[in-house]
Amino acid sequence: MEKLQAALARAREKRENNGRPVRRTDPTSRGNTRRATRDQEIAERWDALQVFEPAAGLLQEARIYANEASVEAQHFDILRTKLLLEMRRNDWTRIAITSATPGCGKSTLACNLIAGLGRQPELRGMLFDMDFRRPTISKLFGVSPTHSLEAVLSEEASFAEHALRLHENTCISMTSSVVKDPAKLVLRSRTMEIIDALQDDYAPHLMLFDTPPVMVSDETRGFLKNVDAVLIVAAAGQSSVSQIDEVEREVAQYTSVAGIVLNKCRFMEESYGYSY
Repeated sequence: MEKLQAALARAREKRENNGRPVRRTDPTSRGNTRRATRDQEIAERWDALQVFEPAAGLLQEARIYANEASVEAQHFDILRTKLLLEMRRNDWTRIAITSATPGCGKSTLACNLIAGLGRQPELRGMLFDMDFRRPTISKLFGVSPTHSLEAVLSEEASFAEHALRLHENTCISMTSSVVKDPAKLVLRSRTMEIIDALQDDYAPHLMLFDTPPVMVSDETRGFLKNVDAVLIVAAAGQSSVSQIDEVEREVAQYTSVAGIVLNKCRFMEESYGYSY
């Protein structure tokens, strides 16, 4: 009976299509085609970004070691791998980097993480300099973009005109000048809509945000609800335990704490001849 009903249904479909056989499209094939088209569109967007190549000597001077495999880079590589594993385990994409006070080295850490990700070609990463009061990343890499990140978030320039590609799979969104009222820019809802659109258009596996120190401004507190987790950078001999505890409590109110990184440790300098 079931076979007869199926045959009658096929005959009915054939009559409705003027005798032409009914062609059925494989849903899997349609899905594969859509994915291939999207992958191609993403690749074209990345290829359209301007490439820059910082001088090796400048990177060393700025303590950006992770652009190449080296003894100095290995600790950043370990941090990168631990962060990526934690991201995969928790399905995280957006990571903010902050500190209690200025001068803890959070921007240098952020630069090393994005540089190290460039040696993981199967992953795509973006770094945004969201510290509009003290923009540092442009100075560390020794390059100034045609348009500042402020122009992108204010919709005065496109991301494609602004972002600079460090590797095939990494790009940096730099802030080239101090913004007078950063809270007005960072905390508005349109800013997050723009970041959401960038994530959809470029499909990065990691979005890093270098944000202001928590204890000196309010932008970071307002921004943290939009990220998946936060790396807190503490400077040995500078950041107090009470400051670190306070920042950790503040961050935990809005999002997850990915970890605390101890920076500028004298042990590293005495043992290996360098510190971060």
